Parts: sequence; C-alpha cells; structure tokens
Amino acid sequence: MPKAWPSLLLGWIVALAANGCSADQRLLGRISTLLSDAAVDADAGDADSGDADGGDALAETWVPFGAAALFAPLASLTASQADPSMTADELELYFSSNPKTDWDIWLVQRPSKTGAWGTPSKVVELSSAYLDETPEVSADGLTIYLASERPPGSLTAEHLWVSHRKLRTDPWDPPVQVTDFVGGDKDVSPTLQKEQLVMVFASLHGSDWDLYQTTRASTDGLWGTPTPLTELNSPQFDWDPALYQDGRSIVFASRRLNTTNSLFYASRLTVTDKFSTPQPATELNVNDDADPWLSNDGTHIVFDSRRAGAGNGPIKIYEAYRQLP
Repeated sequence: MPKAWPSLLLGWIVALAANGCSADQRLLGRISTLLSDAAVDADAGDADSGDADGGDALAETWVPFGAAALFAPLASLTASQADPSMTADELELYFSSNPKTDWDIWLVQRPSKTGAWGTPSKVVELSSAYLDETPEVSADGLTIYLASERPPGSLTAEHLWVSHRKLRTDPWDPPVQVTDFVGGDKDVSPTLQKEQLVMVFASLHGSDWDLYQTTRASTDGLWGTPTPLTELNSPQFDWDPALYQDGRSIVFASRRLNTTNSLFYASRLTVTDKFSTPQPATELNVNDDADPWLSNDGTHIVFDSRRAGAGNGPIKIYEAYRQLP
C-alpha cells in the first residue's frame, strides 16, 4: 500500500463522521489501527527493498571456500583444461581443452552425484577447426553457449554461439551465432542465470575487456542490448563471469591486482540492482585463477588455475566447497 493512502483514507472516514454520516466509533478505531499498521509495514518494506539505484546492498554475505583440490576426473590429462561449466545436477561438466593445440569443447559425465566420472571426450558437434572455448551449459542441460572464431567470424574475432537439444541424451544441434545484439570486437565467457533470462559475458572494446549484461523476457525471446556492469569493471581486464543465486551473485576474474587473473565476488538484492563493490576471493587466489562456475546455491565452485606450475604452465581445473548458514 502506498504510504500516503492510510492517512488519506483515515481523513476521509473522519470527515464523513464530522458531517453527520453514521459510523460505529469502535469500527473507526479499528480501521484507524489497521491503516496505521499498514503505513508501518509500507515503511518497513521500503527499508527492506534497499537502494533502487544499487550501491553496496548485499544479497550475500561472503563465506570463504575450503581448500581447493585438483578436479580428479581430469587430473591425468596432460593437455590444459579451462572454462568448466556444469549442469545443475552436476552430472555433466563441459570444458575447453587443447590436446592438439586446437581448443575444442570437451565433456566428462557421471551417472549420479555419487557415481564415478567417465572418460573425458571431445564434443564433436560443438567443436570446429577454429578456436572454440568458454562453454556455458544451462542448468537443465538443454542449452549451451560458447565462444568461437568459426565463420562467419574471423581468426581474430571470437563471438558467442548457442546450441540446443531436446533431451540430455540427444546430440547437440549445430551451433548458431548469437545475433540478437551487436557485441564488442570480441565476446567470450557467457554465464546464465538459472532461469536463462539474464546473461553476463566478457566483451572486448578497443583494448579493454569488461563485463556486460543482457536480459530477455522469456527463454524463446531475443536478448536485449547489452549494458556494461560499470560497478564491476576496472581499467584492467575483467572477464570470466559466473552467476549464481538466481543471478543475484557473481564471481569473475580480473587482472586489477597484478598481471595474472584473480577471482573476485559481488552480489546484489535483485537482478535489476547494481552489484556491490567487488572483493577478492582471497582463499581461492594462488596463481592465474579464472573461469569459475558455481552451483546455484553457491556451495560448490569449479575454476581453472595455473597454481600447480609457474609462468605459462598447463591450466588445470580445481574445485572447492563451503557450507553456508
């Protein structure tokens, strides 16, 4: 109820009584109490809603993750692995790998959360003779976005592509380029809100990578014009976002601390609010840590890192867990 209504209605009732209209005084008193309570509730609702313009209102109080461990199913692979993304049931993990110098889309699966992971395999229908990376599978496992240099792109211009399938057991449809909006010079690292109505991705404009957000009204609708997430971006590279908590929280990689990637986190009250000021996920940052994926509840993170080697050593996938209140 709008805050002005209780006093206006009460004034109207009192005016009726003053002009001779019959009204039970007990009823008037009860209405007065109810309307006063409504005004208090409206004020409390306004306070709870936070600043509509964004700011540092938090949807999440950060709880540190436990120690990160090498993702065991891929530990024996000699090639680099990067860009992990999982389905909500955590039975499929997609990633990019370059066993023959060409980065392609790969998959490792398991029959249940307590079952053993199978042998990793290249997803032929999603891969091409060009650079294919940063896969992002939807929570239901029926849609996947990726970045690719395949035509009609170029060898220097990655852009976003999308593929669908009707069933989890079906092969993926041939990817098609996302043409709903005009992106940057390059666009990579898409991440989806669980409901698939919000997407954040990294876009190169000139010489700087920044995070952009686009939204749509339904899963079969068109993505709108992307807008920069200025509250998250810095003069350095900001990329590799991962949305969770229904799009209200984010972890992303940034080079604002040094010349290699570090993970940062932020949150917001609703998907239309601004994110809070990014903070480093200190417990996860060791050496070139990037490309996170998080379970929607935020208790499980999978990301890639060079922590096992110095310089430009192989990229490996790690995971960590935390308990939330």
